[in-house]
Amino acid sequence: MSSTPHLRGRGVRLEPLSTTHAAPMEHVLADAGLYEFIGGSPPSRADLEARYARQVAGPRGSAFAWHTWIIRVADTDKPVGYVQATVNGDDSVAELAWVVGVPWQGRGIASDAASAVAEFVDACGVERVIAHVHPDHVASQRVAARLGLVPTARVVDGEVEWEARPGIRGR
Repeated sequence: MSSTPHLRGRGVRLEPLSTTHAAPMEHVLADAGLYEFIGGSPPSRADLEARYARQVAGPRGSAFAWHTWIIRVADTDKPVGYVQATVNGDDSVAELAWVVGVPWQGRGIASDAASAVAEFVDACGVERVIAHVHPDHVASQRVAARLGLVPTARVVDGEVEWEARPGIRGR
């Protein structure tokens, strides 16, 4: 899969991650409530700068490609979260993940952004899309279901693996 392109959803614009996003994303990721299901705590700007530099550089010697986008609300252009696709080396599986800041949750932003990424990976020929969702995280379960993913019996690090194959997803 090639480099990370700019993408658009119905109400969002997805911008490929860069280290310059650390400052605005510090505010987006500052609410401790955001980490109830994903673990961790709000990162500092320095933490984000270091993380984003690693993500932009990509995994070393790995059979995976990382694609991360900052989610911007189209009508305000404000950054409100991020969405990721980790694609294995033969482009057969893409794992999606999404995080939307607490003030912007419940507006369909995660579904819109994740759908744009799912369409991108489908167009690149990915055979299977997965997401790992905490069993108590109802909002993320709804996002996964909107993407046409269904829960499986597989549990990874306490999270249920949801999956879909192209042509099955009902987006």
